[in-house]
Amino acid sequence: MTQSAQLGEIRHVDLVQPNQANHLGSYFGGAAMAQMDKIASLVAARHARRPFVTASCDRIDFRAPVFVGNLIELTGRVNLVGRTSLVVDVELSAEDMATGERHICTQGAFTMVAQDRKTNPERLPPAPDRLIDFAASPAGSARVLELVFPGDTNSLGQLLGGNAMSLMGKAAQIAASRHTRSQVGMAASNKIDFIASTLEGELLDVTGQVISVGRTSMRVAVRANAENLMSGERRLVGEAEYVMVALDEAGRPTPAKPLG
Repeated sequence: MTQSAQLGEIRHVDLVQPNQANHLGSYFGGAAMAQMDKIASLVAARHARRPFVTASCDRIDFRAPVFVGNLIELTGRVNLVGRTSLVVDVELSAEDMATGERHICTQGAFTMVAQDRKTNPERLPPAPDRLIDFAASPAGSARVLELVFPGDTNSLGQLLGGNAMSLMGKAAQIAASRHTRSQVGMAASNKIDFIASTLEGELLDVTGQVISVGRTSMRVAVRANAENLMSGERRLVGEAEYVMVALDEAGRPTPAKPLG
């Protein structure tokens, strides 16, 4: 049976920080490639529910620079599927946080090979019956993905609460900045509920959405889901609500864009 298109798609946003840039203030090509490879790996694992390694990167085109402070949005989709390998197309777009202007910066095709191909003779699932559109995600929203590695966990193999809070706060910041098109600061966290643990090797999928706007402040709802990439099982692991304040160039509160 053909896999549904959504199983072959992953979307991730992030902000480019100074430590990811060269002396010209533009995003390192190596950092971009590392993010793209991560997305390709996630797309492949979610599509087939098997572990994958990168076999090759057929071509990467750097079409335009990305600068410090830009938002980057990476999207991947399964394109071609063989018996034990598949090709994932990955696109990296940059968004000016002040204007919302977007442009495609980098595109690449990654060949991923099933790590268990010598012990698992089954063919990989076929490619989705339709290709995912690389359209931008809605303004006022953010989706941050992170694989949980051993260095992120406690002695029980569970994601540290501080790491989870950092990702949830980042999603709130990006969602608020994309909504109001200005710098934002965190004024308060109304609640942070840890509902279940995220385990080593799982995907943490964090989404943020602006839900209400005052004069200068915005309420952002954040949800975190953990996904076992081998089984596809997902569960809600955290919920939070943040109050973010729109700031002008001098760092003072400024009117936020109304909802709608």
